[in-house]
Amino acid sequence: MTKEEILEQSRKENNDKDIFDFEVQKIAARTAFYSSFGLCALVSILSCITKRLSAQCWMIFFGMLTVTFFVKYFKLKKLHELFVALGYLAIFCLLTLVFIMQLTGRL
Repeated sequence: MTKEEILEQSRKENNDKDIFDFEVQKIAARTAFYSSFGLCALVSILSCITKRLSAQCWMIFFGMLTVTFFVKYFKLKKLHELFVALGYLAIFCLLTLVFIMQLTGRL
């Protein structure tokens, strides 16, 4: 088998999708996750210093995690992913409630 034949077979198996591209996207998603967590932590620290409760950034962060794990569940059909998604959904709903209460002046 020649080098060209091996490359052609690999392209057919991967449906002409670039494995390197997938790896770069995975690294980018992981970096975005950690940087958004760091930004939420920074906003929370600044909120504590100013004596204000800020749930907005954590609400968005847990909303992002909820969607991520629901997508993983639907694609992989792993029950663990569903339970994690439901846990994150509960946290997201609580933070959304806190946010709404802040907007209405009840908190």
